[in-house]
Amino acid sequence: MISDSNEAASLEVENLTLIVACFGLKLLGWKVHRKIYCLETDAGLKYLKKTKLQAKDIYFISEALAHLQSRGFVSVPQFERSKNGEPFVSMNSELYVMSDWYASQELDFEDLTDLSQAIRFLGEFHRCAAGFHPSIPNPERTCWLTWPDKLEERLRQLKDFRRLALAEKESSEFSRLFLRHFEPFYRQANLSLEALVASAYPGIAAEAAKAQYFCHHDYSNRNVLRTDEQQLVLVDFDYCLLDLRIHDLINLLVRSLKHNQWRIELGKFIISEYHTINQLTPDELDVMYILLCWPQEYWQVGLQYYYEKLPWPKERFLKKLRHKINYQRERESFLQAFPLEIGVQNKAGLIT
Repeated sequence: MISDSNEAASLEVENLTLIVACFGLKLLGWKVHRKIYCLETDAGLKYLKKTKLQAKDIYFISEALAHLQSRGFVSVPQFERSKNGEPFVSMNSELYVMSDWYASQELDFEDLTDLSQAIRFLGEFHRCAAGFHPSIPNPERTCWLTWPDKLEERLRQLKDFRRLALAEKESSEFSRLFLRHFEPFYRQANLSLEALVASAYPGIAAEAAKAQYFCHHDYSNRNVLRTDEQQLVLVDFDYCLLDLRIHDLINLLVRSLKHNQWRIELGKFIISEYHTINQLTPDELDVMYILLCWPQEYWQVGLQYYYEKLPWPKERFLKKLRHKINYQRERESFLQAFPLEIGVQNKAGLIT
């Protein structure tokens, strides 16, 4: 099972054997899959990943997974413990985590049957995620009450993106397009922030904090697997944090809708399927609508281009921005229909 991948060579066989031994296992073979290792060991197939997470984050995630198991949500991996009892192994200033390897396939969120199963699975996960008390506070992953501050900061960033675009000596095609559509997106962002501040958000956040909810924060088809035994498994909790359950649902809605013409029928389907397992309150629906109105994708591509300066070809940035602008009319139609179809009040006039 030895791989000849160049990426596989990044860990010498001796080091890989030693890392596995630190988990109390014997390495029999290995291969590389999407930057992670599938290991054949004397305890069966294992998943090994070099992680960029800090130790405190691994402890947080490990405890979150254990909490889910204790609440009956067993469809998640558990980190292997090292000989020292840690949920990771440290070697050459790098941290490695290990769990069971699942023979599985990703769900297809374009298939309504798969999507329905994924939505209900999310509802079950959220029910079991309540009551999580990490042993060590992790402020960076505690977000129940932070959304107004986050959106205020992102609003400032949008203005700074405009400043950077205007300051370019030779204006790029990306910046010209970004500036051409800045005003309506900025206006919508400002209205969303004002609506959130005036909403029931503080009460919802306080209730979530009291109930100690956490969310996955990367609930996508690549992280919802169906095993060969036809069981669903939720993996990759690297981004999990203490936050409102609607955060995961908003992300799922946007991921599904932006590839399906922002059809209101699909939005209703997603919320209806979630409600079969976990009912949202009217206040939660109102806040979810406000957050859906925030132009997250326009802000995000600006962040990637102007701040993070990701090493992408210019055409990739341009394609992403064009895509977000091209579906804006469909998105606005969805947001106009949402209050009546889903049952929330568009009191703030967020979509005009």
